[in-house]
Amino acid sequence: MKLKWLAVLPALLLAVSCGGAAVSSSTSSSHPEQSQSLPEMEQQLQQQEEALLQAARQRRLASEALGPKIEEICQRYAVTGMSLAVFDQKGVFYQQSYGFANVEQQIPATENTIYRVASVSKSVTALLALDLVDEGRLSLEEPLPPLGGYQIANPSFPNQPVTLRHLLTHTAGLFDSQEYWNAVGQNTLPPLNTFLSGCFSGAAPGTRYCYSNLSMGLVSGVVEVASGQRFLDYTQEQIFRPMGMEAAYSYSQLEHQEQVADIYQDGLRTVRMTDWANMSAKYTGLPLGQLYALGHGDLFITAKDLTRFARIMAGCPQEGEPLALSPQLLEGMQTVQFSQEQSPESYPNEIMRGLGTHITCQLVPDRLMAGHQGNAYGSICGMFFDPQEHNGFVLLTNGASSQVDQAGLYLVNKETASAVYTAFFGFAPVE
Repeated sequence: MKLKWLAVLPALLLAVSCGGAAVSSSTSSSHPEQSQSLPEMEQQLQQQEEALLQAARQRRLASEALGPKIEEICQRYAVTGMSLAVFDQKGVFYQQSYGFANVEQQIPATENTIYRVASVSKSVTALLALDLVDEGRLSLEEPLPPLGGYQIANPSFPNQPVTLRHLLTHTAGLFDSQEYWNAVGQNTLPPLNTFLSGCFSGAAPGTRYCYSNLSMGLVSGVVEVASGQRFLDYTQEQIFRPMGMEAAYSYSQLEHQEQVADIYQDGLRTVRMTDWANMSAKYTGLPLGQLYALGHGDLFITAKDLTRFARIMAGCPQEGEPLALSPQLLEGMQTVQFSQEQSPESYPNEIMRGLGTHITCQLVPDRLMAGHQGNAYGSICGMFFDPQEHNGFVLLTNGASSQVDQAGLYLVNKETASAVYTAFFGFAPVE
């Protein structure tokens, strides 16, 4: 295990000291009758410093107690390797890693390990599209633009257009048909018109929820149309590099590929990342705008860097962040935009979707959390945040048990959330 607690006390004390001095000087010069005596100011400053010291001690003790609990969770759910990052309004203050990024070579997982985050990618892709909506280059409500010359329309409902909102809430009337799986399984992606007609359900746009990788994959094509660039080029040039992070929607684009974790299931390696060295070529043969992959689950990123996107969604971006959403669109990611009762044979709970996010009150009881889960090839990942308190966590693994609760939440994510929120954010679990 590697545990890191980020202390910010010295800077806070300096800020308090400088702030106190500035306030006392201003007050004494303009309102002498209201000025504090020097002993009173010293006492107030001392009380502030003691409160900061006490808070720092409590967080340090919480961090020390959390480490073993996270290790127990990792052991309970057969985690191969993982990285955890916890954040609040001021940034990431806790990180922990466990296990191996590469079992065969005994390479440990660290805070610098890059993971393929599976469907957690969907929330980041949604954020990129919504940023283009804010810039006026896309619309949530208007019909989708032609994607590489191909208009997305349900043949059963030709007069009811599919919108970006429908794609982001999985209500476009699309499902992952066998034709879709055959298409994405090919070495070169075939054009949309060769298979898309077999991916429409009998539901009109906006009326039924159906979780669909295809829907979020099509958002990649929508981003291409709006930006005029290949999705891989746009995300590198306009997003990841300006943010100063090494991340990509393709393993081939990463500079430090040796930091990427292989993926395991039931103790066996399912993905050796070096085999994906030429993967980018698969996604560049389609006409610009017809891309229907990548955005649904191919993001490669570290846990700490992923918190940058989570903090934007939670409404507490770091200063100078190149991505920012208007309050209206931010609310769309944080709150329910579409809900539907699930069928009795499925999980017996209501489905609640934001714009590219999973909304749930069952991850941390009495808190409405937003975020997304991921599961691919054996890796289980999670990114969730509390929009009201502006805090949250990112848990990335390269292999873990896929056990779920009745709400469809992976138990490794749920127990991690409980441990994190109990340690730092005032959640008291019921014994």
